[in-house]
Amino acid sequence: MKYTRLRQAIAEAERKHGLHELDHVMRELLHDIAQACMNNERLRVTHLAKESTHGTFPTLNARLKKLVEGGWIERKDDEQDKRSVILEVTPKTIDAFTMISTALETQ
Repeated sequence: MKYTRLRQAIAEAERKHGLHELDHVMRELLHDIAQACMNNERLRVTHLAKESTHGTFPTLNARLKKLVEGGWIERKDDEQDKRSVILEVTPKTIDAFTMISTALETQ
């Protein structure tokens, strides 16, 4: 089945690039941040906090801190609103997602 081959390819690529070390919610957060960056959207922490699937605000902040420490995302001051923080993916994330996408294209 193609579905199981794709899931296996994703799991192997995630292990190869260190994404397997992130829990499911952290991977979903990373995906949401990457999606916003691809769409040239400015994603604020407060936008993610509105999603109940990401946990409480303190839990969300702890997960974002781990993503920052792991080099997956960057927190930047919002120039338009000094009270807000913008989230962006790093080259590490872009490289990992690009390699995973390439691996999936061969499936």
